[in-house]
Amino acid sequence: MAVPQVDKKMLGELEAMGFPTTRSIRALHFSGNSNLESAVNWLLEHESDPDIDRLPLIPQEIPIECGDTSNEVRNDIQGMRDPVQEQKPEERTETGRHNETSQLERELNADEQEEENRKRILALYKQKRDEEGRARGQKRNQLQDDQRERIRASKDLMEAKRTLEENQRKRMMESRIADQEEVKRARERIRQRIADDRAERRRRLGLPQENPAAASVAIITPTKVKPVERIVTSEQLRDCLRTLKKNHKDDSARVTRAYQTLLKIIANIVKNPAEEKFRRIRLSNPIFMDRVGNLQGGVEFLELCGFQRLSASGYLVMPRDRADMALLNAAGVEIASAMENPYFGLLSK
Repeated sequence: MAVPQVDKKMLGELEAMGFPTTRSIRALHFSGNSNLESAVNWLLEHESDPDIDRLPLIPQEIPIECGDTSNEVRNDIQGMRDPVQEQKPEERTETGRHNETSQLERELNADEQEEENRKRILALYKQKRDEEGRARGQKRNQLQDDQRERIRASKDLMEAKRTLEENQRKRMMESRIADQEEVKRARERIRQRIADDRAERRRRLGLPQENPAAASVAIITPTKVKPVERIVTSEQLRDCLRTLKKNHKDDSARVTRAYQTLLKIIANIVKNPAEEKFRRIRLSNPIFMDRVGNLQGGVEFLELCGFQRLSASGYLVMPRDRADMALLNAAGVEIASAMENPYFGLLSK
């Protein structure tokens, strides 16, 4: 096998255009050594071939020696020489000059044609490179636009999330204020009912009616010292949940069920704070005992949230005035965090 022979002149021109020697030889060979345009077109069509930088190999021609030329061939050659020899010297000279002139004109025309072909090929090559550059630029611009769109969508999502959280906080604050106003109105109604009952009793007994101003002063003047309520922190809630999980770490399904039950109790009170049935739990309830009551830390967690254990009646009760929405929301967050974190309570001391 040997490297095929190609036109040296066209090979040099391809190398001058910037094509590697190996690719130029391959292009000239497979385009038939016809012209530069065919070679450049072949290069542009096959520039992504895996073997583009590999020299082509063809079977090497082995010369075979032949015997003497036959007599007929020698006679034909002699016959071709005789008319030339019979020409006069002047005719041969004129014919030679004419042939030289024609050959020179053909060479000039060929050079001009090759120059035009070279210019056309360079123009085509430059045009294709420009088109590829524009295509790459469009693709790069598209990628940049997509990235900007993703960033804008992410910003919009974060802004929507922030707005939603802000609205939730506002609703919780408004609900808490409304609850406080309702408690205040209920106290006023109770106070008014007590005053009406006292006036009715005095009327039945024939006693003179009290001075409203004096009565109001008598009611407002005595002040009771409100016991200091214990402030429950998120860390206390978290420690109670950790204790529950540590004490029953061998039964993860039961711990998960207990967390779900506690979260359901807290959510019902937050959604319906005025419903007494959600703020009252019978300790002897078999379902409650199986899921929460028999687990160390379950009832304690509810007591931290505001429930009170009534030993006489056997109930856990949360008075309406002890339903602290902020504390209940914090408790719900801690339970959800404990359910989502598989290592909750296992890595702490």
